Order: sequence, then structure tokens, then C-alpha cells
Amino acid sequence: MKALFFDIDGTLIDGLRGIHEIPATVVAQLERLHDAGHKLIICSGRPWAMIDSSLRLPLFDAYVMCNGGHVKADGKTLHADLMNQALVRSYVELFDELGMEYMLQTAHHIYLDRRFAHIQRFFADFGQPDSSRPTPRGSMRRECGQPWKGVPPTPPTWTATADTTHSRSFRPPRARPSASSCCSHTTASPSSKSLGFGDGINDLEMICAVGTGVAMGNACDELKAAADVVCGDVTDDGLARYLATVE
Repeated sequence: MKALFFDIDGTLIDGLRGIHEIPATVVAQLERLHDAGHKLIICSGRPWAMIDSSLRLPLFDAYVMCNGGHVKADGKTLHADLMNQALVRSYVELFDELGMEYMLQTAHHIYLDRRFAHIQRFFADFGQPDSSRPTPRGSMRRECGQPWKGVPPTPPTWTATADTTHSRSFRPPRARPSASSCCSHTTASPSSKSLGFGDGINDLEMICAVGTGVAMGNACDELKAAADVVCGDVTDDGLARYLATVE
């Protein structure tokens, strides 16, 4: 049995380039692998609220979301790593002071101030279904009962009016991993029978942790450098063609 981990955007689909559903060729390979007894796992920066129905396929055995902050399997949350409420409040105050746009994420919701036109436009261009659009921040207390219990986006979305003098002095609590620092800690990685597929810098830790890291042809250079294999572009059926070689 193998465990295969899949990023979503730029790997299974690419909303910014018109691929809003997993291609039939990829689904066919996923079905073949699932029927053979392999475990298929979504591993994405998206929160559950942005995993729409086209991605909630019975083929997937588990979902690792929010860059590892939320893990869900069999309809149950196995792990939810939420930031301290006081810390999130301090982030929000800082972001507001600097004129930044941001989202707040919980295990099952995302919240967004309606005034944030840049992010609103992103969701429209991205082709995200209305059911997955962010909920206004003002309704957070009513829906969740615990305001500000969530995760800011990574990285934050800067507006054109952000105060760059202050922004240069801002440092997130965890620095972005580099290929060298990430891949030097693979001694405790999963079985060599695990595979990971991604395209972005947020996929770096997954690519380094699995037995075989596969970067898409459209992946960033840093991910390609860290990967064991580079397959074809998402728009050129690269994932389906590589999966066809997996037994």
C-alpha cells in the first residue's frame, strides 16, 4: 500500500488557468489507485470551507488542510492547531494599522471584512463557488461563539496602500522553510512508499517528508530543486501521466 498526498491548486486543479475541477484523466488514475488499496490524501493550504463538493470525493481518505493546521478523516477532525486568541487579536490589530487585507480561518469557516476588495476580487477570479466564499467577519461570534479563533493567511495579502516602512519590520512567527533546512530533516520521514505532489512553496515540507516528492512542471523553482521528480504541467495532463506509472 502507498500513501499519496496531493496539493490542490496548481496540482489537482488550477482555477487561475481555467481548470476548476479535477480532470477526468486524473480522476481515472485516482480511481485505479484507490481500487488497488492505496491511500489518497489531500494536502493543501486551503481550509475545509474552501474544499468544495468537486474535491470532496469518496476517493480521498483524508484531508490535511491549512498547511497542516487541520486534519480530517472519515468526517471527523483528527487535529486542529488553532492560534491563541490573544495572538490573533494582536495580528488583526497590526494588519488593520498597516492597511493590510487578511482572512481569518477556523477549522470549518473563513472570515473576511467586506471592505477588502482585493481578496474579494481574488475569489471572483479564482472561480471559488459562492458556498465557499468567506463569511463576513462580523458574524464570527454568532457562528462560532469564539471570535478571533483562527489562522491569518500565509503569507498575508498586502494592499496597495500598505505602509511599507512598517511592513518591512514585520516578521511572522514562523519563517518560510528553505529547501536546505526542510530536506535536512527527512530522517524521520514517512515510508518510502509515500508520494507527495505539489507546485508551491507551501508544499515544500510535504515534498521533503514523503518518500518520493513530485513537483509539477508548473511548480516554483525552489520546489523543483527539492523534489525527487518533476512531472508535466498541470495544464498538460502532467499529473495523470505520472500517476499512470504508479503501481
